Amino acid sequence: MVDFQNVQVTSTETIHPSSSTPEHLRTFKLSMLDMHAPIVNLPLVLFYSSNNGDKTQNAAKSHQLKTSLSEALTGFFPLAGRLKEESSIDCNDQGVDFFEAQVSSQLSDFLRLPNMVEFLYLLLPCNFLNYKSGTDVLLAIQVNHFQCGGIAIGVSMSHLVVDMASMVTFINNWAITARGAQYVPGPTFNSASLFPGKRVERFILPVSETISTKRFLFTESSMATLRAKCSTYSRVGMPTRVEALTALIWRCIIRVTRKEGSSRALASQHAVNIRSRMEPPLPDHSFGNLYLLVTTSGVAEKDLYQGCLEEQLREAFRQIDDAHTRALQGANGDLKLWESKRKVAEKFSNMEVEVCSFTSWTRFPMYDADFGWGKPLWVSTANLQLRNVTILLGRRWGEGIEAWVSLEKEDMAKFEQDDELLTFASDPTIV
Repeated sequence: MVDFQNVQVTSTETIHPSSSTPEHLRTFKLSMLDMHAPIVNLPLVLFYSSNNGDKTQNAAKSHQLKTSLSEALTGFFPLAGRLKEESSIDCNDQGVDFFEAQVSSQLSDFLRLPNMVEFLYLLLPCNFLNYKSGTDVLLAIQVNHFQCGGIAIGVSMSHLVVDMASMVTFINNWAITARGAQYVPGPTFNSASLFPGKRVERFILPVSETISTKRFLFTESSMATLRAKCSTYSRVGMPTRVEALTALIWRCIIRVTRKEGSSRALASQHAVNIRSRMEPPLPDHSFGNLYLLVTTSGVAEKDLYQGCLEEQLREAFRQIDDAHTRALQGANGDLKLWESKRKVAEKFSNMEVEVCSFTSWTRFPMYDADFGWGKPLWVSTANLQLRNVTILLGRRWGEGIEAWVSLEKEDMAKFEQDDELLTFASDPTIV
């Protein structure tokens, strides 16, 4: 294993919006869905190729990033505020944290580290639960300069106010601003009016230092083969890429985590973006947490095949439609959301069932973030200390999907050797 720790933060400052937030916008109400989000930070790292180590260009890029960030925050003013009583944001323009760091490595060498995933957190202004600054900022950024001139922009946003769709919308808006565009589309702030809610008990996800996170590449060719294989026995016909890949990973996790003689079943839980599932559909740039969680039934080993997993996934996704989202709107939305969660809890309370969590970011335009020096070479998340969690990410030019899987270390050792997984997974080469 390669021991890499050569990231040195060289400066820290606060970036404020370029224009003050008007008085009538100073209080930003959170939606019911915001108030049910976990207390974590969403991590994303965008890598850009080198400019031959020209320090002058690096300085110009840093200035460009800070200036455009200040301008972008004017349109996304809640991100520069502070959480107020956990049900609203005081849009007081206090700003966001901006770190700069030097990396004692070539970008290409860093990306070739066999255990590179373990060091991605060094490129972020936070770990999964806390910001380095120790402040209560809702957004923090760390710009990392490699010796070759390559740059990695680590972005961390509070899940209390945004989901990944909103995070990507902000990053792309910031990038468009940095390129000097005359018109920059702004976000839509209507989540609280659609899903009004009251303050709820926030929850912290159970993290563990015994978790291992690894990424697996599935090419378009291998996924086509997987989908075709699934369609021969699945009652849902040809599964989507996400359905087929999720079922594969879910199946592998069930195999490697089962204990001999145990009757334990493993259910799956999925985050579903509801913007396109409402009538009329919400704009992609609608700001906030606009997703719902759906949970499938528990699956035992005997049900791993014959399309059972794909069928459960298809049915779970179909549950989230316009009728479902409308039922959560209005004065009783909170009660209905809690009731749905209670039913899930009761369903599993008397059974030996665990939950495997999945989320897909494959449709989010992460690779559109061109700040003026080209689109990202690679976009990654980071190592999460969460058990049985899988994140699916798209790749540059649509070249397949990366699955970031987090399991207990002893389970991961078996998972990465699973025969079915190895049939479809490829070496996760960055470029």
